[in-house]
Amino acid sequence: MLNFRKLRRDFTANILQDGKELFAQGAVVSAKILSMNGETVCISAQIRGSYDNVYECEIEVDRAESDTVDSNCDCSYNYDCQHIVALLFYLEQYFNEMVVTYSKEADLSSNEEVSKELQETFVVAATREEERRDREHQKEILREYNHAANVLSENPFFLPLEYSEKDSAELAVLFVPQKNEGEVFSPNQPIEFQLVLRLPGRSKPFYISNIKTFLEGVLYQEPIVFSGRRFFFTLQSFSASDRKLIDLLIRYARYATGSSEEKLLKSAFLTPASLGMILSKMFEHQMAESGGSQLGERECFQGIFCGNLEEPLLWSVSPAKMKFHLDYFDTPYKALLMKPLIVVDEEELQPEQAVLLESNYPGIIHKNVYHHFLPQIKRAHLRTFAGLRDIAIPEALFGSFCENALPVFRNYAELSNVEALNVFSTLPYTEELQGVCDISYLDGELEARLFFLYDGQKVPATSFSLQYQEVRTFVRPDGILARNLVEERKILEEVFSGFVYDERDGAFHVKSEKKIVEFMTETIPNNQHRITFNCPETLSDQFIYDETVFDLTFRAGEDINYYEAELKVHGLLKGISLDLLWDCVSAKKRFLELPKKGGQLKKARRGKASASKLPCILVLDLEKIAPVIQIFNEIGFQVLDDFVEKCPLWSLSGISPESFKDLPVNFSMTEDLAEIQKQIRGEVDFEFQEVPSQIQATLRGYQKEGVHWLERLRKMHLNGILADDMGLGKTLQTIIAVTQSRLEKGGGCSLIICPTSLVYNWKEEFRKFNPEFKTLVVDGIPSQRRKQLASLEEYDVAITSYNLLQKDIDIYKDFLFDYVVLDEAHHIKNRTTRNAKSVKMIRACHRLILTGTPIENSLEELWSLFDFLMPGLLSSYDRFVGKYIRIGNYMGNKADNVEALRRKVAPFILRRMKEDVLEDLPPVSEILYHCHLTESQRELYQSYAASARQELSRLVKQEGFERIHIHVLATLTRLKQICCHPAIFAKDTPEPGDSAKYDMLMDLLSSLVDSGHKTVVFSQYTKMLGIIRQDLEAKGIPFVYLDGSTKNRLEIVQQFNEDPGLLVFLVSLKAGGTGLNLVGADTVIHYDMWWNPAVENQATDRVHRIGQSRSVSSYKLVTLNTIEEKILSLQNRKKGLVKKVIDSDDEVVSKLTWEEVLELLQI
Repeated sequence: MLNFRKLRRDFTANILQDGKELFAQGAVVSAKILSMNGETVCISAQIRGSYDNVYECEIEVDRAESDTVDSNCDCSYNYDCQHIVALLFYLEQYFNEMVVTYSKEADLSSNEEVSKELQETFVVAATREEERRDREHQKEILREYNHAANVLSENPFFLPLEYSEKDSAELAVLFVPQKNEGEVFSPNQPIEFQLVLRLPGRSKPFYISNIKTFLEGVLYQEPIVFSGRRFFFTLQSFSASDRKLIDLLIRYARYATGSSEEKLLKSAFLTPASLGMILSKMFEHQMAESGGSQLGERECFQGIFCGNLEEPLLWSVSPAKMKFHLDYFDTPYKALLMKPLIVVDEEELQPEQAVLLESNYPGIIHKNVYHHFLPQIKRAHLRTFAGLRDIAIPEALFGSFCENALPVFRNYAELSNVEALNVFSTLPYTEELQGVCDISYLDGELEARLFFLYDGQKVPATSFSLQYQEVRTFVRPDGILARNLVEERKILEEVFSGFVYDERDGAFHVKSEKKIVEFMTETIPNNQHRITFNCPETLSDQFIYDETVFDLTFRAGEDINYYEAELKVHGLLKGISLDLLWDCVSAKKRFLELPKKGGQLKKARRGKASASKLPCILVLDLEKIAPVIQIFNEIGFQVLDDFVEKCPLWSLSGISPESFKDLPVNFSMTEDLAEIQKQIRGEVDFEFQEVPSQIQATLRGYQKEGVHWLERLRKMHLNGILADDMGLGKTLQTIIAVTQSRLEKGGGCSLIICPTSLVYNWKEEFRKFNPEFKTLVVDGIPSQRRKQLASLEEYDVAITSYNLLQKDIDIYKDFLFDYVVLDEAHHIKNRTTRNAKSVKMIRACHRLILTGTPIENSLEELWSLFDFLMPGLLSSYDRFVGKYIRIGNYMGNKADNVEALRRKVAPFILRRMKEDVLEDLPPVSEILYHCHLTESQRELYQSYAASARQELSRLVKQEGFERIHIHVLATLTRLKQICCHPAIFAKDTPEPGDSAKYDMLMDLLSSLVDSGHKTVVFSQYTKMLGIIRQDLEAKGIPFVYLDGSTKNRLEIVQQFNEDPGLLVFLVSLKAGGTGLNLVGADTVIHYDMWWNPAVENQATDRVHRIGQSRSVSSYKLVTLNTIEEKILSLQNRKKGLVKKVIDSDDEVVSKLTWEEVLELLQI
């Protein structure tokens, strides 16, 4: 047998890891042995990749040497890829099983010697596979045994009652007196507590001997043992109030260790802050439970006691208050003194007498009563409260105290002896605070001193430089002037952030070049409205403030696809790249380092300044330059310089004179180009051509408008998105546009790219609406597709799938198409997928995207679509994200940006909803969707049809046609089932890709759900509905289901009609084809064919009936070249002959002739 470890040595570590992960994720969809002889074995597999793409892999291995002879994968690596590695890991586990399977099919008659050797191999493989299965079986039994044993020993269903019953109790927290103090609560001391339980049937309190063990047992719901007794407590063992208290104790309790271990285990501790948190939470809890109490009332804290269980801790609704007593002294100098007090129930306390609880909700305990402070009192107030007694406020600050501090102070505390303030007068300072900053710069170090101006008097901002004479300037004959100390501190912090204050000289210092440049380029511009900065010439000469102005002129060019943009730059930004400026805006960097003569402009260097001086810096006004570079970037400019550049017409869509309002840009546009811009925006009339005569369709009004819109885009060499609601005829409008373009040019092949399930539907639509067009479906194996693509020039239109386009992109990218049309745009919504990358490599004169789902919901998806249509219109992805999604610095606000984006792309998107065009729509729009059988479906269908035709012919000869109707019905039903899904024919488990029609249904449903349409899916086969049901559940799509066994039919119907979140209703045609009112839906899908169209029509009428206010779309899914297409043809031939609804297939089949049956069975 093979050595798979040796086979894996050929791969790199990264590829091995990726492949192993793929295998672990079950990515190997299928694998089989293609051939096996005495020397080699060849294996093929299907591997699901990272983006749900399925890759075909093959590997041929030397059996004797376990060496790879050849390997191939249709991924981009071709060989030695992670998909081959995943296959090797799969083979290591399942190779013997595969050999056994191969042995049942292998033809060994050609070579007796090889046959004998392979027979031995098959026997060995069968033996090993049987042994492996036995081992797996034993492991499974052992796993089940261990799991069951654990359940039987631990699950509460199998435990005696005493193990699962919870104990109940009442909790008491007992605060015990402090050591050497005799008091339970002492200022700034930790508080010791014990826990006591009151147990049912026990009169004595039960003291918890280990608090930590108890609290952890409750938290983790574990049994605990105290005093030889087993307890099982959870939070549910206690009352709501006790649960709240336990939760807080678990969070805040602290434990100590020491010599007296038993004593320490019995007690725990709370810091004053933790006690404050607990009491404030319990106070809120009990206030809420009691519905509030009257002011002054006292209540007991539930379960909290002081010293003994007879003295509960109380709480009062009356808040504690802070109070300050003022005293005025005029000797030895005039000053104010403040004496802090705490008022509790009208009793005044010194700060050291009170047990202050510093927490997020500060409080106080006095005489075993808890009082809360007013909400505006915070922990910081308690911490600084007592220290205010040490402050003497001198005369020069009387103005600051009375005019500025006192009004704020009264929010927090009461003031007594206010009469002391009547001795003197104060003056408010009402002007905006101004300052002067003196700056010096020497040897790479910047030094700054700040002064504030009060009525022209300079006052140093720091205490070091402050002189007595400067302080006395605030004392004036008419009163004492207030100094705005709070505003001064705020300015200091803002201006000198990152500086070092030197108390020795009272100056702020900084040496970092980066910080110096930031100070000069950001701090000074942001503060010069209130501070005059005096800079030395050695420093100011190195900083130049940008005043660049731009002249921008747009005019029509000689090339009709482009216009000319002439830019002239007046200022120091001339020659700078847009990328460099964009980086500055993104990083909020307000400066650029100016080059020496002949040099290039560069970003400012990092690191320390040189000993002599800084480099010359250009200071940017980001508020003005940011919108300019955004516009220039969207136009397509790369550098700011004098030039004339050709720009694509579509970049005009978002530009107007208003775009440059209040910006340093002089903008002008020639009249002829302004006229072209109006044409782009659809603001002027356009002369449209007639619909080509070979188009076999009558257009509705809105469809004509759509064709005109496409023509306008085409003639102006623009591209767009036709985003009409589903069922409005996007396909027809596209076929007309492609036809018109072909006639205009006299040739050219167009390319339609769509999901696999819609390829043949597009072919049928072209055959229906323009049968003169020569249409090529690019399908089949690689060699067939290469042959087809070699003859592209012979066709009017080619149709292929996204999946096949990826594989053939090297051929497509060398061809110039007339139109390239993408159907179902969500296939390229992710810009990183192979789908998106492939389609963007295609060259075409015109590009068009079709989608029936909203595209405004995801801006990332919108960018990817326009990157295909007109690359550059929405800038690069990163810059697009920075402006519209994760708004960057100076990029405006999201609402305004998105509105500007909407205006910019509006000329290139046409979306009409059904409610917008109701007058043009018929009551029911009938839409046919076509597909071909998959390869495996076709083989099954042809095999069964041939054998059935032979068997029925035999029965007709023996018994006559009139007597075999039951056999005919059974045969035709089985053929219809194969068309629906092989799984309902063979009663197998459905596999991905088994049914082309089913894939088409899921694609259609996905688009309908994304568009918000409520859809009813009818099928006559409940097993088919079951398959759909499983997929909807897996995809997380809400739905309801109804078949003959459903009991609460009316409730389900009402739920579907009224719930906007239920978008799909799966209905058995026999059970729900009549009698139901489904006006909540606007779309019907007939999954399988019914013999009598009247049955389908009546089912559609469940949705289109009285009460329906919307147009209804009815989709019929038909598999081409099968009985379904022939039933459709038969229905059309006999249309009008059937007057009543026939419920039974048998009644219809009985009216068929033998010749019609033979026609139906024709392969």
